[in-house]
Amino acid sequence: MPDYSYEPALPIGPIDGFIQTVRVSDNSKPMGHAKWHVAGDAKSGVVQLLELEIAPTFRRAGHGQRLLETTLEQIRLFFRSRKIPPRRVWMNVNQKDQVIGRALLTELGFHHMATIPSLLKDQDALIYVLSLD
Repeated sequence: MPDYSYEPALPIGPIDGFIQTVRVSDNSKPMGHAKWHVAGDAKSGVVQLLELEIAPTFRRAGHGQRLLETTLEQIRLFFRSRKIPPRRVWMNVNQKDQVIGRALLTELGFHHMATIPSLLKDQDALIYVLSLD
């Protein structure tokens, strides 16, 4: 059964921005991680998902979905502790390199909201958003 760790723990009290890494491992063997960010004092209820990665040997087995669901629960706990309604989670995804990742985001309720042409070398950046309200 995979284990999850959270670095750092969710903060208590006022903040001026926060980044947390959620790691998943199996018997101390790293399987993947997610990293999310809240800007400023978090009153907007908006979170950027900075990274979501599962090691190649663990892909296509549901670990990415569970990691993302665990990360979303951390995000909800963060906002609940501040009595702020979480509103949106967004992520920048590479158009060509992250086809499987885009499919996972779509399966979990994210929607393609914008395309930033030619931001990356030889590919567009795609913005995916999940509404939590």
